[in-house]
Amino acid sequence: MRVLKITAAAATLASLLSAPVFADDKTTFSKTVDDTYGKGTVTGEIQTKVVSTRDDYLTTKRMNIKRTGAKGEVIWTVRDFVEECPVDTELDLVAPIEITDLNDNGAAEIWMVYKLACRGDVSPSVMKIIMYEGKKKHAVRGSMLIDLPSESIIEGGDYKMDSNMEKADPAVREHAEFIWNRYKKEF
Repeated sequence: MRVLKITAAAATLASLLSAPVFADDKTTFSKTVDDTYGKGTVTGEIQTKVVSTRDDYLTTKRMNIKRTGAKGEVIWTVRDFVEECPVDTELDLVAPIEITDLNDNGAAEIWMVYKLACRGDVSPSVMKIIMYEGKKKHAVRGSMLIDLPSESIIEGGDYKMDSNMEKADPAVREHAEFIWNRYKKEF
């Protein structure tokens, strides 16, 4: 009888060890917006899909965020993805969706900060700040900062504003720089 218990425990352990560490996943979020477009919502989801190959696992992550207006009409959509990554896969919001009106014009500025990467080493993730004011998209894109002085690794941390962000109200540009500096450090 004791042998059967050990065998059953060993079989359970073996099944746990052979089970994939990765699994499909879906994260959703929603936030209410009330501005010149009326009362609407910003909704989003990040989906993870894992496919087992003969030798490995490939992970795909997709993000879809959209703003709808008072009548349910789609005002804008942000989509991004990491496709079939055989190593560590990231596509995650770095901060919650933020809603501001820094230039006091009645149109909400909706900020999304996220990172994405497909990497098997210590290299920076891509970080993006996407901001919509009405239907106008503004962006800051660059790489996160890896600062590991004990291992002599300092890499990334740089960014570039798109032309809409460069032309934006000074308070908006300053807020974009504040967000970048607040979240840029990865390690």
